[in-house]
Amino acid sequence: MADKAIKAFALKDLKCSLPDSGQFAEKETGKSGKEYIGLPPYEYAPLKESLQEKGYKPEDFDYITATSSGKVLWGGRRVWLMQKDMGMDQDTMIDCEIWEEQEFLDVLKAKMREGVNPKLFASKDKDGKLVLPTAKVHTKLEYNQHKGYQNLRKLGVKKGWKRPYNLDNFKLSNGLTLKEQRDLNDKED
Repeated sequence: MADKAIKAFALKDLKCSLPDSGQFAEKETGKSGKEYIGLPPYEYAPLKESLQEKGYKPEDFDYITATSSGKVLWGGRRVWLMQKDMGMDQDTMIDCEIWEEQEFLDVLKAKMREGVNPKLFASKDKDGKLVLPTAKVHTKLEYNQHKGYQNLRKLGVKKGWKRPYNLDNFKLSNGLTLKEQRDLNDKED
């Protein structure tokens, strides 16, 4: 890929998507009452220390990536620190690498898909028709994916348990039922 164009912006002209607090909500409740998990708090101390000691050095690290209008695509936490936390002069000029937003999203999507089975994603055929994913995704919620399930099954065969059987109330050595232990395992993962 060819080198991208570099453009200098006044710090005040960069538009960052982070909230004024610099942190996204850890948990939110929607209008329906459903709770949504957000993001854990970001630890700014190392980044702030680096910016204070070394300054903004895109040649040594990475350029802040923005659109030609100043919308920050990558490096928003550095921008937030310089705009809201470090008391920097907002007329300070910051060099940014210029990307078209769709191009940036396409590159990001390609990086996220690296090494992943392409059959897990919907695609389009040569006529432009949607082709649904053909690979099956196995989840932790499938009964045979729980830790210990195979050993319990072997025990059942050895002891002559009749099938179908329900082991949800089977007492484990730790005093929990199998269902309670599975629920605990699901919470840990």
